[in-house]
Amino acid sequence: MTEAQQAQYRRFPANLTRALLRTRASTAAYLSLGASFAHGALSARNRELVILRVGALSQSAYERMQHLPIARRAGWTDADIAAIEAGRQQAFDARTATLLRFVDECVYRVRVSDATLADLKDFLTEEEIAEVTLLVGHYMMTARFLETLGVELDDEPTSWSGLVS
Repeated sequence: MTEAQQAQYRRFPANLTRALLRTRASTAAYLSLGASFAHGALSARNRELVILRVGALSQSAYERMQHLPIARRAGWTDADIAAIEAGRQQAFDARTATLLRFVDECVYRVRVSDATLADLKDFLTEEEIAEVTLLVGHYMMTARFLETLGVELDDEPTSWSGLVS
């Protein structure tokens, strides 16, 4: 790796970053976008729900492996995580169920229904909805990148300390 590539790898020392470094100029921007979500309007709990659901819908073992510990720290139990991954909206309160429905529609339909968007506006701000939408897209892109290139799982979840300060 070049010195510049090593610097990016140090930010997030993971197999994902190694794969990103195969691109000429996308690694820094990708890592910065991923890190930005930790400073956004969404709670860690909502953010991890979105990531786990997108990971499940995309069949991304890598995303799941990286985010399970973060989801648990955000307050999700193993039973909650199983329900999120299975899309069992009935297991949750109206707010969480609506967020799950939003993620599912965004993944499957691209544009969510007016009814689902209106329902989510009862629980989230405009800023949070914009962030959720970008987060869904980011993790869909990530799953497709990981799966298409066959990026292997890391031995353990990677620390985000180099990305999020």
